[in-house]
Amino acid sequence: MLTIVKQRPVIFLARKRNPLLTLDFFKKIPSDALREIEKHLIERKCARQETIFLEEDPAVFIWFVEEGHVKEVHHSVDGKSHIICMVGADGMFGLSAFGGGNYGIHSVAETDSRIFSFPIQAFQVLMGRYPELARAVLCRISKLLRRSRDMQAFSQESAEKRLLQVLVEMVEEFGNVVPMTRREIAEMAGTAVETCIRVFSRLEQRGLMTSVHGKMIVKNPDSLKNLMREL
Repeated sequence: MLTIVKQRPVIFLARKRNPLLTLDFFKKIPSDALREIEKHLIERKCARQETIFLEEDPAVFIWFVEEGHVKEVHHSVDGKSHIICMVGADGMFGLSAFGGGNYGIHSVAETDSRIFSFPIQAFQVLMGRYPELARAVLCRISKLLRRSRDMQAFSQESAEKRLLQVLVEMVEEFGNVVPMTRREIAEMAGTAVETCIRVFSRLEQRGLMTSVHGKMIVKNPDSLKNLMREL
């Protein structure tokens, strides 16, 4: 179970640089337009395990990660939690905001993070003006849909294969240093933590990865992919 820590957002009013310049989503938008966009931003610094939004919160903002890592979690009626995705710097989350209503998922800062929100209606106007931005958003949504499809297809596979699938995907998101614990990866793969420990111990023995201080260091991503295909 997650410990929910919900605090008042910290808004940063004075910045020497436009934070949008660090995000690929906005790099092709003219500088004068970026200055106008910045007026809509609400920046926030989140502590580790702080709640960003709850499942029942109105979906009125789209969110971006400037620094740190954020996860989105679904809570089932029996009290269990399932990590839907993990988003790192330059990432986008809260995509359910496009449909309005409530978010339907719980978003938590996995690490100390700096994020900012953008009103969804204003963001939709920008997408209409700048096709590059719309394409970037569609690519992100497409990636999430592919992952959902793949996880559905993998649901009947062995626990080991599901764990490898999640680990490979997280390498694609974060690089060779994945900022996740075994428990979190087990949640995403839908398996027991004990199973994850056994599988990852074998991977460590083969020299494919190691774990330290809540992080997974993958030494050879291609070997992981080959092993997953063999299972």
